[in-house]
Amino acid sequence: MTAARSAARPNAPAAPALPPDSSELEASLAAVELAIATLGQTLAQNDIAAVEAASTALHDAMRAAMTQFAQAARRGKMPVALRSRFAVASGQIAAQREALIRASTRVEQNLEILIPRPMAETSVYSASGASQRGPGRVIAAS
Repeated sequence: MTAARSAARPNAPAAPALPPDSSELEASLAAVELAIATLGQTLAQNDIAAVEAASTALHDAMRAAMTQFAQAARRGKMPVALRSRFAVASGQIAAQREALIRASTRVEQNLEILIPRPMAETSVYSASGASQRGPGRVIAAS
């Protein structure tokens, strides 16, 4: 086809790699990837307020991306490259969630060792437990 003929047909379909509406998907996925990276950095800094803000931003970005991806899937215009990137991002989020759960468990275990929970007042081994036991029976071994 000559250049003159292709210029005469401005509406001729080009072979784009991604559908025209995929720019919104790309932008929302980029926001998710950026939020994942930001959360990873804040987790390394041990700044609770920054972690909270970054996790909220990731949650919001992920919700927006999931809505857009669901709409694209219903229309049948889900680009394969973006779908695989979205799957990778979901895997990264799952890995961060698992790491947070493990870290939280370690912190709780360490706190339990350092600051044991107070025993119930009715416990035999509590400070007032001896007075609540009453006289015990001695069973002699035969």
